[in-house]
Amino acid sequence: MSRGERPVRDAVVPVADSASGALAHYPRHVPRPPAPTVATPEVADAGALGTKLLRYLGGSLVATVCSEVTFVLLYGPLHIGTTSASLLAWLAGAVPNYWLNRRWAWQRTGRPRFRTELLPYITIVLMTLLLATGITHLLDGWLHHLGTTASLRIALVAVAYLGVYVVMFALRFVLLDRLFERVARHERRHHARTEATS
Repeated sequence: MSRGERPVRDAVVPVADSASGALAHYPRHVPRPPAPTVATPEVADAGALGTKLLRYLGGSLVATVCSEVTFVLLYGPLHIGTTSASLLAWLAGAVPNYWLNRRWAWQRTGRPRFRTELLPYITIVLMTLLLATGITHLLDGWLHHLGTTASLRIALVAVAYLGVYVVMFALRFVLLDRLFERVARHERRHHARTEATS
């Protein structure tokens, strides 16, 4: 080898074939294919949780917009009290939020059962209603006592109403995730018992 040449790593080495005596050429270094990657259960669960969380976020944004717009229209131009406005605005957001969460985020199909699914869901979302109603009522009375202008009072109360939904976002996700997972386990056990007895 001359001084300027570089050594060849993958040189072909002639090897005598024991059967025919002919020389067979085999590469000295054969690259190995990369090992296939296998997704672990932890990675799969994390991906499913991330997808579920993103879908829950999308459904919550739709419901929050419906609820906030309803509250502002009722409390502002229509001059309805905070209690009635909060209740109607909650209904405007709770109905689409339930169907978006159930069908899209948690991929639930079929007719929901009242005792095992609807009643716990109503209990969870009622916490948001009670908290929003109490905070907006107290803030409205305090701002009236301070003598703030109507436009400023409407803006501050609307922000407080929105803030309740933002604060309750994570808590509701955890509670709803446990609810729908429990319902799914119950249905799997019921289906297994039905198949075992058939």
